[in-house]
Amino acid sequence: MKTKLTTLSLITAVLLSGGTAFAQTDVSQDAKVYQVEKRLDNYTRPVTFTPTKAIPVNGAISENIVTTTQSLLNKEAPFLKKALVKTVGEEQFSAWELVSDEGGAHHSQTAPNPLTYYAAGASSSLLTQVERAIQVMSLNVEEVKIESKIFFRYTDAMTNTWSGYTDKVISNIMIKSDESPEKIKALKEMAVKAWAVGEGLANKTTIDVGMLKNADDWAGLRARPGKVESPISIDNGRQITNVTPDLKLETMEVEKDLATEMGNFPNPFIFTEIAITESANDAQRPYMHKIRAKSLTQNYQTWELYTDDSRGYAGIDKAPTSRAYFTVGTSFCLKSQLTGNKMFYKKQGIDIEDFRVEHQFNYQQDDFMTPSMNGHLDDVVTRVIVQSDASEESVMNYAKQALRMCFAGEGIQNETEMDTNIYLNGKIVE
Repeated sequence: MKTKLTTLSLITAVLLSGGTAFAQTDVSQDAKVYQVEKRLDNYTRPVTFTPTKAIPVNGAISENIVTTTQSLLNKEAPFLKKALVKTVGEEQFSAWELVSDEGGAHHSQTAPNPLTYYAAGASSSLLTQVERAIQVMSLNVEEVKIESKIFFRYTDAMTNTWSGYTDKVISNIMIKSDESPEKIKALKEMAVKAWAVGEGLANKTTIDVGMLKNADDWAGLRARPGKVESPISIDNGRQITNVTPDLKLETMEVEKDLATEMGNFPNPFIFTEIAITESANDAQRPYMHKIRAKSLTQNYQTWELYTDDSRGYAGIDKAPTSRAYFTVGTSFCLKSQLTGNKMFYKKQGIDIEDFRVEHQFNYQQDDFMTPSMNGHLDDVVTRVIVQSDASEESVMNYAKQALRMCFAGEGIQNETEMDTNIYLNGKIVE
């Protein structure tokens, strides 16, 4: 378990080579049509660091996830972006291309927002640990699902001290079973201890941050025109994304959608993400989940997504893993802050041409599939790549502020309040 204070120093190589990127508002090229999610035969690995796979020992497993991002130029959807995500050194986990979008005063989402991926990944990852603990304890459980809510907050928006925070995560585990309350309480304790994403949120995490200015190698990921025409993604004949009716939670209140407009945020600006996660009931992939999740913000959709944590089972994965969602949600969150911050800096006469984010998150679970399972997020690598003719100081300040604004990154950088409960047949188990 990590108790070490996160170091967030922005130490970096500033490469002064040439190369230009077209502006974020340029839509002169034909826009490529993207699925919300798509399996890839290959992927573009990060270029600012060498992806590594941890070598677990003594019955542990590791999941080392990397992402690379790209801006998609679209005047109607200025926050549209895509990411490539892959688990390093794991043939059983495919590379995936995911697209993200934000809503707005006059624009409904065309893809899930970053924090919907983040919330869906956290909730699904907890359900995986509950299901594994049920198997380890040999419990007779008829049904299990997770209801969750995450509280986010902006302060001092559109100022030089603009900051984002993850304030609290509520996770309610709902069990239908004839097992005793004592066994269900023990189930919760085992699952929470094994929950690497939850451990990463609850404790301070070591983050290695770097920024590169005007780097040569963009690996084909410069900004390009793009759009999403349908919320439905199909993979191998199966639907893996769609929009769905709004959610009703059994264990928590669902607030009204918050009305907001870019450039006119209240201070503080507080909103929540909610999710319901349950088994997809796939006999071949028993740790496959269906998640319905939404930002309680005006003009944001309720999304139906799937994850597949069926490690070690035969056949190909049918969706990204829950930890892949949580990781890519963090990448997308930082990408959104870089977009909003670009607009803020442009008003000050500082032009940022292009930018992208690369990440590696290193998850590990000790004593896999035993009563002493212990999950942890060991460290995070974050790289911000910026193309700009502005001064090194201006670009550094731009990257630092975007990092400070990122709710998702703050959630793992610092300790987050975690409220995890378990219900047995509709009643909370104390």
